[in-house]
Amino acid sequence: MRYHHKRAVTAASAEELRKALTFYYGSDTVQVRQEAEGLSVEVGVRLTESELADVVRHFLRGHRDVPVQVMAEHGPVATTARPLPPGDDRIPIAGGTYLQGPEWAAALERTRQLVYERVAAEFDAPHLTGPAQIHREVLLRAGYFRKFPNLVNVVSRIRPDYWDGVTVSRLRPGQSEALASFYEPSDLVLNPVTCYHVYSNALELHRRHRTELFAIEGPIFRHEAHNHSATRLAEFRMFELVRLGRRDEVSAEFERLLDSFSRFFISLGLPHRVVSASDAFFGDDPSLSRDAQLLNGSKFEVRVPLADGELSVASVNAHGEVFADAFGLRDAMGTETTCCAGIGLDRLTYALLAHDLLSTEAAAPGARPSTSDTRSEM
Repeated sequence: MRYHHKRAVTAASAEELRKALTFYYGSDTVQVRQEAEGLSVEVGVRLTESELADVVRHFLRGHRDVPVQVMAEHGPVATTARPLPPGDDRIPIAGGTYLQGPEWAAALERTRQLVYERVAAEFDAPHLTGPAQIHREVLLRAGYFRKFPNLVNVVSRIRPDYWDGVTVSRLRPGQSEALASFYEPSDLVLNPVTCYHVYSNALELHRRHRTELFAIEGPIFRHEAHNHSATRLAEFRMFELVRLGRRDEVSAEFERLLDSFSRFFISLGLPHRVVSASDAFFGDDPSLSRDAQLLNGSKFEVRVPLADGELSVASVNAHGEVFADAFGLRDAMGTETTCCAGIGLDRLTYALLAHDLLSTEAAAPGARPSTSDTRSEM
């Protein structure tokens, strides 16, 4: 479907729109071209022209060109890695889901060890393991459904009136519509963000561990139906450090996390950039959400060059009061604000394999830079 947006749009805004549409509908289905009068948008999915027009206008509404700030660069960022890294012996099962071979499993575990040795070890934080499922009410309170409804994987249960399962058991392959009719959504979803487990259980975690800093690792699930690839997965593992507390405490921790991540990626010898970033919002007031993130420096990403572009492997995020208010933490435990820093273990594994760094001395334990601030040196 094509839509012609008649208002003038800058090249930067057009590129932001293209990236956001690609995020939702996949790179093979999206074209955004500037024309003499306005913008031409084409999306190869089932949308009416009116629906596509609403999407485009909603994203561009109030949009401002906010320059991305490059905090640091390290290594030959212009150099691209091999398109298919050795050691990636995964077998695709479905969109963004893979059966992992022994080489990939070993590489993923080595990456995990590096993260724990060089990042987690710096922080005196309890190590939590997050479950795969989370109550959908948590996502509603956190605002996830408003911003990323398309990414949610709902867990379905068989309907109560088919409790014995006899009718369902008689179904055969190809009877998907009949099968779907026997199920209904439960009150659980597959967890799309590891740190939500911390916010929703913060009071009990604080009571047990007497701290407001936590490390958590767990499985993540995101339904990007049109945009799955070897690096954009429907199922992956995430490591995060999460901090709750007063504004001054969390602000200091945000800088500490950013510095720790900067030193970590230098120690790997991995070419990368640390840049201000924003999420691909299509939710309430998406442009203002994006602009606010870029303007106040509340989100930074670590991006690694690959043969087909940059890959975001980690981020450091300041949330302001959003989660403190959403989960009643201000009254319950005096929390004013929160921040987190996350590393996608599968993505980092892919980047290290692509640059042939998992087998080099640069990736060996103990190969660490000075603990001084290195951001200005990158």
